[in-house]
Amino acid sequence: MVVVELIAEKVGPWTFDDLQSLPDESGWRFEIVDGALVVSPGPALRHEVVGELLRRCLHAALPPHVITVGPMAVDLAPTYRLPDLVVVDLDLGEHDTTKLAAFDVHLAIEIVSPSSRTTDRITKPAEYASHGVRTYWRVETEPGVSITAYVLLEGDDVYTELGTWGEGETMSLHEPFDLEVTIDDLTRGRR
Repeated sequence: MVVVELIAEKVGPWTFDDLQSLPDESGWRFEIVDGALVVSPGPALRHEVVGELLRRCLHAALPPHVITVGPMAVDLAPTYRLPDLVVVDLDLGEHDTTKLAAFDVHLAIEIVSPSSRTTDRITKPAEYASHGVRTYWRVETEPGVSITAYVLLEGDDVYTELGTWGEGETMSLHEPFDLEVTIDDLTRGRR
């Protein structure tokens, strides 16, 4: 297996350039935490469906100067994370980049998988907040779909929770933009 051989041959801390040399066809997700390679399984179908439906909701709710993309690497050097979705300015698309600066990310979104519970609930929010990513959403898919939203208040380096919304509820926020997301739209799509 080519990926295993490439990983086994690596000596020393991993860099973003090292990540770029790994083949995409492996089905695994690769991130770097403090120079160490972190490998996790690719997401399950439910994860991807919820992510796509959330992308559609955001497309309809966000102002036209921003766009939802992902997964896309975010530079938290020496750490490089791969949020499931990020909201960035549309004009960033004019640049042919493979990673985003933390200050370019208006919103980082992680959809929790069985293999990412601790990372998405504790580790990644701490990393994003300490690097100035202004807002963070954690999307849970079990036992039902819910979103917990966080904001980085001026002068803080940890997030403040704005609330949690579950099925049958509509999330209404003013950070990072004025928007509403009906949680049921993430389980059955727009009607």
